[in-house]
Amino acid sequence: MLCPHFSDGEIRELPLIELLCHEEIDPARFHELLEHIQKNGEIDEPILVDQRTRIILDGHHRYHVFRYLGREKISCCLIDYQADWVEVRSRRPEFIVTKTDVIRRALTGDLYPSKTTRHILHQPPCERCQVTAEE
Repeated sequence: MLCPHFSDGEIRELPLIELLCHEEIDPARFHELLEHIQKNGEIDEPILVDQRTRIILDGHHRYHVFRYLGREKISCCLIDYQADWVEVRSRRPEFIVTKTDVIRRALTGDLYPSKTTRHILHQPPCERCQVTAEE
């Protein structure tokens, strides 16, 4: 199903086993989100995933909570990570981050620390995906 609010975005339930992480998670945030999902039953929005590599761009904590709960699938907003309108920045001054680095870390398992990357989509925001565009 194409997302009506976000060009080139597709919402799809994907098996967790297909997805790759590029960042570690923060245990405190994990437990906070676990409580929220146990109380409400679902996540508030899909995670953001590259359609080709299945690398998680945003939503590592949601992914790990679903794995912990034994879920098999998670709702994903699939995008083309190599598109010019997708940008990655570092949240930490000690790291220089590029798309190539994100892909390499996901494929090798050499994960960034939690909250190292910030992905910015320079497209109209998707209300369903809760993805915002920043200038």
